[in-house]
Amino acid sequence: MPLRVNTVRMWRSGALADTLFLWAKYRDHRFQRHFHEEFAIGIIEEGCQAFSYDSKYRVDLPRGTVCLISPGMVHEGWVGAENGWTYRMFYPSASLIGQAAEDIFGTPDVTFNSPAVDDPELHVCLQRLHQMTASPHLQNLEFETLYLATIRMAVERHAGRRPVADQGRHWPALRQVRELLEDRYAEVISLSELKELSGISKFHLLRQFKAAYGLPPHAYLAQVRVRRASALILAGNDLADTAAAVGFVDQAHMTHAFRRSLGYTPGILQAANPVL
Repeated sequence: MPLRVNTVRMWRSGALADTLFLWAKYRDHRFQRHFHEEFAIGIIEEGCQAFSYDSKYRVDLPRGTVCLISPGMVHEGWVGAENGWTYRMFYPSASLIGQAAEDIFGTPDVTFNSPAVDDPELHVCLQRLHQMTASPHLQNLEFETLYLATIRMAVERHAGRRPVADQGRHWPALRQVRELLEDRYAEVISLSELKELSGISKFHLLRQFKAAYGLPPHAYLAQVRVRRASALILAGNDLADTAAAVGFVDQAHMTHAFRRSLGYTPGILQAANPVL
């Protein structure tokens, strides 16, 4: 009989206030009845987990299930298929989720209607969010943007909240944000900093900036960096030096941004010769 090995990896992400993230492949594990003081949010990637909560409800969580476990919910879990299950989870504090909820919905109170839901779009967002925390090229502004969008989707669809109505565009504040991105493109910029500058909540700042300039702030910043890098490369600068000068994590990060935005690499641009 083959050895049934459980594999667990855990890390904390500074991009989300040192929140704990977990990836696990369980083949024969059983969780005893327990609860979390924080939220437990994640996705089933493979297999099936059997799950019981509030001492009376049992559900199977197959591949594709989104897990939305509120603080204090007593639950247990065990193998629901022959080969067990693989999942990604993270454990944001109630205050952290409350901050995002208050920004978006005007209230910090969040209790999910069900601990297990079928929501493919939310599943994709949670998977991407989770994977970003382990990436060496993680950008805080992009991560915060995805985090807010993911929390908005989860709470609106599965906790019955509705976002606070937008009060209209704040043009002077939006122009200030754009000028900061144009001027300080080489620096690490956070959504919290943009919120302080503009006086607009993070959620509404993202919506208004995209409506005004066609891109959310993190994507606009990436375009500024690509534009500045292109100018330096055409002027004869070294690729690694250019990447550092405009705020990319490294040359590989710059190459990825060029491919995604322009369809060619910095090396191709560097090799281009004037047409005589």
